[in-house]
Amino acid sequence: MSIGRKQRWIVLIILLGLTLSAAAWVSQEDEAAEPVRAARPVPVQNVAPPARDKTEAATDLKLNKLQRETKDEVTADLFEAKSWYVPPPPPKLLPPPPPSAPPLPFVYMGKLIEDGQLTVFLTKQELNYVVKAGDTLDGMYKVEEVTPRMMTLVYLPLNIKQTLMIGGE
Repeated sequence: MSIGRKQRWIVLIILLGLTLSAAAWVSQEDEAAEPVRAARPVPVQNVAPPARDKTEAATDLKLNKLQRETKDEVTADLFEAKSWYVPPPPPKLLPPPPPSAPPLPFVYMGKLIEDGQLTVFLTKQELNYVVKAGDTLDGMYKVEEVTPRMMTLVYLPLNIKQTLMIGGE
């Protein structure tokens, strides 16, 4: 069942008429519900008498009341950026660590026991050293003690003792 074009227009016009009449009816009910109140006259105080000409009216005005008062207070910025970030406390400055000797640059190559005296063979990069107790190496290390298991070297700039393992008996 299909509605023709003419019938559709007739239905739309009827619906439009019903809508307009309903709107008029509702507006008439609203007007009838609210009673009309009479306006009361408002007493006028401090009214200046009418002036004779414009120059007299200007002298009656208190012009200092027209100026805006200056405020000494600084107004707050309503759009100021706010952050919840709390900076971390400053780091505690620790004292510098005590100076230490560099690692030993020597590599153990072997040892020789001859007439009860121990001789140790060391190498540093391409240099070979034959050392006994009491010798000084490169002006930086002094051989303090040599035992069959280890030798003790003293780093002369800081007077720090270091040991180098040289094996067992």
